[in-house]
Amino acid sequence: MKRALLRTALRREVVGLARIVVIILAIFLLLLEFGLKSELSMVARLDLLNYGLVCAAAFVTLGSLLRNSLRNEPQRKAEVLWFLVALFLIFGRPLGLTEWAGLSRWPYLVFLLLFVFIEFSRLEIGRNTRLFNPALLFTASFILVIAIGTALFLLPNASTRPLSITEALFTATSAVCVTGLSVIDVSQDLTRGGQWLLMLLFQLGGLGVMTFTSFFAFFFKGRSSLEEQLRIRDIANTSLGSARSFIIQVILFTLGLEAVGALFVFLSTPADHFTTFGEHVFFSAFHAVSAFNNAGFSTWGNGLYNDLLRFNYPLMWVLALLIIFGGLGFGITFNFSRYLRYWTVEHVRKWITGTPCRRYPREVTVSSRLVLTTTVLLLTLGCAVLVFLEWGRADIALHDTWGKITVTFFTSAASRTAGFNVIDFNLMSMPAIMVVMLLMYVGGSPGSTAGGIKTTTFALATLNIFATARGRKRVEFAGREISNLSMRRAFATIVLSLIFLGLSVTVVASLEPETPLLPIAFECFSAFATVGQSMGITAALGEDSRLFLVVVMFVGRVSGLTLLVSLLRQVQTSPYRYPKEDILIN
Repeated sequence: MKRALLRTALRREVVGLARIVVIILAIFLLLLEFGLKSELSMVARLDLLNYGLVCAAAFVTLGSLLRNSLRNEPQRKAEVLWFLVALFLIFGRPLGLTEWAGLSRWPYLVFLLLFVFIEFSRLEIGRNTRLFNPALLFTASFILVIAIGTALFLLPNASTRPLSITEALFTATSAVCVTGLSVIDVSQDLTRGGQWLLMLLFQLGGLGVMTFTSFFAFFFKGRSSLEEQLRIRDIANTSLGSARSFIIQVILFTLGLEAVGALFVFLSTPADHFTTFGEHVFFSAFHAVSAFNNAGFSTWGNGLYNDLLRFNYPLMWVLALLIIFGGLGFGITFNFSRYLRYWTVEHVRKWITGTPCRRYPREVTVSSRLVLTTTVLLLTLGCAVLVFLEWGRADIALHDTWGKITVTFFTSAASRTAGFNVIDFNLMSMPAIMVVMLLMYVGGSPGSTAGGIKTTTFALATLNIFATARGRKRVEFAGREISNLSMRRAFATIVLSLIFLGLSVTVVASLEPETPLLPIAFECFSAFATVGQSMGITAALGEDSRLFLVVVMFVGRVSGLTLLVSLLRQVQTSPYRYPKEDILIN
């Protein structure tokens, strides 16, 4: 019995040690492949190391499968599939099956990259309950990815010229916080590998690092502890029972919608704009991912304001729809999809059979209705106001009637944290600039890839104003009373954001005394709301201003309230209560 236990423990240690060695070597190899320019004599050795690490990864996966078999535990389908992929890569090389248009190395590199990510995802999420509360874990994950992204941007192969630490930090923060502000020219200063890294960073930042790690943990770990599920529930803002399915739905919905969006971007851009088919495909994928995640980055100089794109109205509508879907929030989108599915099924059944529709659950929540109503009002009113203010001005006057409507609608949608621009903000009137800044400040919806104070916060503040003006003691919407906790959070968010924005404008204005106040305020609003639109002063800012805007982007992405929650000890209940007294307001 003791010998059997010793053999089992020895096998576990061997597999664990092999896993650690493979992870370290894989990270080292990926850094060599991505960041350093290898001589021709090293290419063959790197290929051999690629192949050997895939074989080692297959051995580690096989060890895990055998251990489950000896324990009479069910085999995880995802791990079996992963092992089959490794076998295909191992035996496919001698047979020439992995030679795809000269890309024989990339399947192995992608496999190793995913292997490293999956193995890290196997780790328990937050062992220390006091230290790693959900808010702190969410904040720490962004800091970690920003640090890794900064280091990768400093590697030689990531850029066409050496980037300073400030430039790399600013670019990584802007990508992870899905802002879109840039102190470098993405089209000229980053290599194709650097652009791929940029896209990966704003994909991770848009959906959240914990979403991806939880997704891989669910699939390749097979199970998760109750503590992990509770943390995922708090981070994803869902119920405990649906945390796993919600994470899977988010990933599949995102990748599916981005793939469809990339296809439509590809179809809406002429092939003669690009030198190769691969460049056209990469442009489509990059902009679809950037739009859905509300990042606002572009691989072309001047972005969508480029002369070849600023009159491409089908492309604007495709990107605007991706921006709107990304800014609605996953919970809201899934909530409406369930309701539409029930409604469609019942009405189709009624049309076919002639029987009345059965009662189906009222799936649309108050939060969903509030988000949809606010989003529609902001989009339509923003478009209408911009049409009224900018119809005959220089930049808008170049378009026909349909073009003017398209451009103003796209600006209304993109100003709510997406960051793309098809007009020059320096040519806009002052009232139009103020409307854009208001749209930036409000931002998208909770649980989405967008930033800002969120549509629900803005809506609750507006409802409270009308309720107070009418003498009501309760705030109500759609037949429901809004809880006092929601109102307190909304006003805490607004107050903290206004204080921080005022401080930001003051600090940047003091650091850039020769820059007019309006562009500085516009830049700070854009950074805080993670929008990415600018009046052209980003690249001209000094080092201190850039570093301060890094802080502004980070605080805007994770929200000041989340930072306070992560740092302060929360008191659930108080054993006492003071007498109430009214305070004079006006």
